[in-house]
Amino acid sequence: MIRPAVAPLAVLLVSTAASFIPTASRAEAPAARAEVTPGQFFTITEPITHDQIAKIQSKTRGLVKKTSADAQGQSPILVFQFLPGESAPGTTDFGAAYDLANYISRELGGAKSTVAYVPDPITGFAVLPVVACTEIVMGPNASLGPITPETQSFDPALREPVRFLAVRKTRDPDLILGMLDRDADLRLIRTPDKGIRYVMAEHMPEFLKSNQALDDRPAWEGGRRGVLTADRAREEGFCKRIAHSPAEVAALYHIAGGSTVDDPTLGQNVRPVWIKIEGPIESAMISYLGRRLDQARRERSNLVFFEIDSPGGMVETADTVADLIAGIDDMKTVAYLNERALGVAALLPLACRDVVFKEGARMGDVAQFITARGRLEDLTEVQIAGLAEKAAFLAAKKGHSEAVARAMIDPRAEVVEATDQNTQGRRLVLLREAEADPNRFTNLEPRNRAGGPLTIDAAEASAYGFNQVVRDFEELKTLYGLQGVAIRVEGPGWVDSLVTLLTDPYVSWLLLFVGLFMMVVELKLPGIGLPAIVSALAFLLFFWSHYLSGTADQLEIILFLLGLISLAVELFVLPGFGIFGMSGIVLMLGSIVMASHTFTWPTQDYEYREMGLTLIQLIVALIGVTVGAVVLAHYFPAIPIFNKLILKPEPWTGAGGETLDPTVKPPMEGYDSLAYLIGETGRTTSPLRPTGKARFGKLLLDVTADNFYIEPDSLVEVVDVQGSRVIVKKWEGTEPDVDIDEMS
Repeated sequence: MIRPAVAPLAVLLVSTAASFIPTASRAEAPAARAEVTPGQFFTITEPITHDQIAKIQSKTRGLVKKTSADAQGQSPILVFQFLPGESAPGTTDFGAAYDLANYISRELGGAKSTVAYVPDPITGFAVLPVVACTEIVMGPNASLGPITPETQSFDPALREPVRFLAVRKTRDPDLILGMLDRDADLRLIRTPDKGIRYVMAEHMPEFLKSNQALDDRPAWEGGRRGVLTADRAREEGFCKRIAHSPAEVAALYHIAGGSTVDDPTLGQNVRPVWIKIEGPIESAMISYLGRRLDQARRERSNLVFFEIDSPGGMVETADTVADLIAGIDDMKTVAYLNERALGVAALLPLACRDVVFKEGARMGDVAQFITARGRLEDLTEVQIAGLAEKAAFLAAKKGHSEAVARAMIDPRAEVVEATDQNTQGRRLVLLREAEADPNRFTNLEPRNRAGGPLTIDAAEASAYGFNQVVRDFEELKTLYGLQGVAIRVEGPGWVDSLVTLLTDPYVSWLLLFVGLFMMVVELKLPGIGLPAIVSALAFLLFFWSHYLSGTADQLEIILFLLGLISLAVELFVLPGFGIFGMSGIVLMLGSIVMASHTFTWPTQDYEYREMGLTLIQLIVALIGVTVGAVVLAHYFPAIPIFNKLILKPEPWTGAGGETLDPTVKPPMEGYDSLAYLIGETGRTTSPLRPTGKARFGKLLLDVTADNFYIEPDSLVEVVDVQGSRVIVKKWEGTEPDVDIDEMS
């Protein structure tokens, strides 16, 4: 007797509680997530060639065979993206175009559907394979036709093959023929059932026998004969949908986003390579990846796994590395997140076609970056905006969610999952984007909250569109059908380790100090010996390491060499500290500063700080060189081992035959000056650059060369005497008959 009374009471309580639930909350209940359909995009760029057709045939057959062999056995959707190309749009040959159209319309029965995606205008015979697809999706600014290129006249022999293709795909044959012959009188007819028909003028009598025409007018708009625009194609049912991007096409057909990128492994034997990216993303990473990818291409690899475990790195380097990976189109790229891809390192997985999480791995949290000096700094507002745009660009290019990519960088970005009324599918969008177009995006389901950059871990990866999570390396191989296949692991080699060591700020400073100091030592010692070799080696290591790390380029190296040449001209050719000497020093120091950064001129706060630290580093090196030169001049001659490198004056004897101190200048008693030496010849005992020593009889004097460098043991003539300064030039006459050593 109690049960009947309880039931109405329970219903009343439930209904009362439900009345307090906000209407908006019920509206935000997530719609059922549609199952992902197997599929793949194939890019076809004009001009279409038979080689391109052969690749398309191999890839499509490989995909159909692969999906049919899967456990589910689902037929794939094949999406052909037609691009006009930049070099020769509209120049596809009829034979190649018709062969591809025949293949698509006749030999892909194993596919669930064939879809043509036309984001841009397509003209010429390339329109035929578009027509051969089961469905057509166009971009908002796209158009089709005319089929006969404007540089060619209509060929009546093509009429029947084109008509046959149109009939096979149940398209209006007169419309296609009107696009083939743009001069034909094609009529647009509206019938009482609100339908639209295209009829050639010569077919009108036959058409009117069984149909009524409410409206009869020319089919083509003025000046655009044979051209079918996207809006018109959509209105008349020729085009199924207008889509702004491949991602919208993928959402329309419930295809995984990564499938919007070509897969080079389809129809080919898989040749994998494994590249490790560990630790901070530093400038040396650029050359390391470049060499590894070049090696992979030489080995004809078509699948590259990037094992990523990085806490972040330098902004410019991460941006460059991401571009390097995103630009790979001849290999399928897979990012395997072993532990973490945090900070700016999160750009790297976004640049890959596939992203696979290892259990426990994390990705995102782009709040800080690592400077070239190893310090952590917060991203500025300008950097956040720029990196968010870059992340969104990479995500769109590789089929990932742009909203998720932005949220990993922008702390104000909120991601929601919504139903897109244009495609009737669920997609991840920014909350502000959904609120700006409420008619398109409905049933919002929050994914993250504003307040900090988004961090994604393996447990929630699928909620953000990354559906592949594995336990270990072997399960990853199984995921890509590589069970039992040995994969060579490519990690940083000794060259990469050496470059990383040499580009360390302290090691770079040491190289600069050694290079400059040994250059000064060489100028103080005769001949080109050990100091010159050590100086050249230090500068070689400095520029080589910075070149491989990506901060130095040919410009910096050329500037440094020009500086050396200018300095040599000043020392050996045009004596005197003038324009060549100053220019040489400025060029050398400027090239060193430029080689220390990825930027040419600082524009942001942290770049100004980096430039300041580099200038301090260089100033300290110059001060160290100056101090070292003073110490060298004072103590170097007394060191037993090294004093033999210094050219000493030969001992000479006085009037009484006694040996005098060679470091003391010869006595000048009895002479008012050295002017008596003008016109006399002597022999150099050290190189003159431009100063050095020369012997005149028993006199060993300091002399200065007039304009030119003079080698040791060369005959010279005194041309002028200015006080104690003796100016000489190279003797241009014949060898004197009298030995100058006998001159008194």
